[in-house]
Amino acid sequence: MLDFRYHALSLVAVFLALGIGIVLGTTLGDSVVSQANKDVRSSLRGDLLDALSRARNATNELTERDRFETAAFPYIAGNKLRGQRVAIVSSGALPQEIENSARNAVKDAGGTVDSVSQVDARPDAVGLANSLGGRFKTLAADPTQVQQLARRMGRALVAGGKLPRHLQTKFPDSFKGDYRGADAVVYYRTNDSRDTGAKTFESAMIEGLRSNGVPVVGAERSETDPSQISYYVNAGLSTVDDIDIPPGRIALVLTLSGRRGDFGFKKTAEAPLPPGP
Repeated sequence: MLDFRYHALSLVAVFLALGIGIVLGTTLGDSVVSQANKDVRSSLRGDLLDALSRARNATNELTERDRFETAAFPYIAGNKLRGQRVAIVSSGALPQEIENSARNAVKDAGGTVDSVSQVDARPDAVGLANSLGGRFKTLAADPTQVQQLARRMGRALVAGGKLPRHLQTKFPDSFKGDYRGADAVVYYRTNDSRDTGAKTFESAMIEGLRSNGVPVVGAERSETDPSQISYYVNAGLSTVDDIDIPPGRIALVLTLSGRRGDFGFKKTAEAPLPPGP
């Protein structure tokens, strides 16, 4: 990536050259101006080529770093999730790249993704309760019990059982997997421009996820904007802000296996990775 300060200086140099050309044109004649312009163009061309060369070198260094970190994954995080089942839960739309990054990290660490659940960012709690039927209809009749419904959902998405199977039947596009019980949870949310009712539902659902005592990790990509890390921290979750790159996938595995903290490269992170044992 070009240094924009360098780019700005180059533009200044161009305008300076034009100014010099105007002055020289009125005093020294066309031949001197022509030679001055050639010299300036040659100098600027050399500077540009040098900048492009440095950008290529930086790109190559990043590529080599990613290769090293990918190769280091098995030594740091290999088998950390051996035999473990992990649930992915999203409040709002779940981007494919988030799901893929989480799946690949869990798989490479010896675990399996047990289920993927996507809850509407602004859920219709009454309609949801009515769709589930049975004892959940009583919750639909009393909106003040929305938190109870959300907590039950959170607990069920981790513990498995009848409720998630009901959800699969009623909402097959949003609830997928075996729901045999999860040993850890990857949690993702879209941006937080939500009404009070939606925020109340989400907070209660996270409480339900955490109530089973398993690690729940709030995750996002390094380019996520606005970042949701502060929300995750306030909700009591460990966080990883860069699961799209090798260090983030390592941090995700380590936090899913029980490490606590906030990891990545954003200003909210404590460190790129959890400290060693």
